[in-house]
Amino acid sequence: MRVNDRNVALQDINEHSAIAVEGVHQISSKDELYSKAGLDFEVEQVNLGGATGDENFDRFYGLRNNRTGRVYTVTGKKYTPIQNHELIDAFDEVRKMYGAEYKNAGVMRGGSRVWVQAQLPKDYTFEIPNRKGDKINSMLTMLIGHDGIISNCIFPTSMRGACNNQFVAMTKESTRDYRIQHYSNWSDRLDLVKSVFAKNINSLKNMYTDFAALDSKAISKTELYNFLGELYPMKDDEDERTVQRHNDIAALFSRGAGNLGKSRWDAFNAVTEYVDHHQHATRMANAIENKNHEYIQNRIGSLSTPGGQMDRFKRKALNLLTNTSKFKKPVVKQAELTITV
Repeated sequence: MRVNDRNVALQDINEHSAIAVEGVHQISSKDELYSKAGLDFEVEQVNLGGATGDENFDRFYGLRNNRTGRVYTVTGKKYTPIQNHELIDAFDEVRKMYGAEYKNAGVMRGGSRVWVQAQLPKDYTFEIPNRKGDKINSMLTMLIGHDGIISNCIFPTSMRGACNNQFVAMTKESTRDYRIQHYSNWSDRLDLVKSVFAKNINSLKNMYTDFAALDSKAISKTELYNFLGELYPMKDDEDERTVQRHNDIAALFSRGAGNLGKSRWDAFNAVTEYVDHHQHATRMANAIENKNHEYIQNRIGSLSTPGGQMDRFKRKALNLLTNTSKFKKPVVKQAELTITV
């Protein structure tokens, strides 16, 4: 699928979730997370040996929703359930600290995965100089996972209003520091996450300064393709699939939402728009048509999780555009060496 072929490009996280999950809810208070999103349950850890009467299962535990009885997954003994209210209370504490307002929440897989967002006040809104309306809103995001796969996270997110591109606050702290894993010392870990969060939220202005600097640096068509060659290296001279990807992103450089086709800022947003809204769009369209909720939900997770594949890729693009003075044409294929003895 090409960028402009069909209007099935991925939209923001809310629209994806509305297709795939039990509900996406506009919320304005902590209480509405329980009443609207249905998070008024606890997760029980049930020993499968005792439940089945077979001691061969003694080392396995089922995670069960105590309200619906739905079993989310099977874990080992070391896994420690963290309840919704414990994480929501922590998120609410951070929200109040920065004056953020609740916006929305989504529930997936019967409550085994949940995301919550709150928007920071105007103090954290940024507009690219000389680009009227190119606004970035800063958000607080929380992911809750009861499926034994994803870790719980509380992290800052930015959203570019022009095209709903989202990216985790791209600071120097490791994205692993946002994660609250299901171990017995999780409460200590939560305190660390709050500390790291404070550092990162205060670094947002530095990130936005970098964005403004990118807009002050013009980039030619040749250099744009050299940049894309480093970001998406070609396997060989006949790698048509990667060439097409380069062309799709180059089209977004000038025709993407809010882009002018002039600066490294346009180049960065061409990449983020491609990753968020166009990459694997045909698969997404097929998943929507076939009601393949599993694929859609996994896609949501990859877009939003700190340190996930999409997040790492956006960071790589930003680092290249920020730290590379001039992009040279990359070597497509290493030359063969002839060693004579």
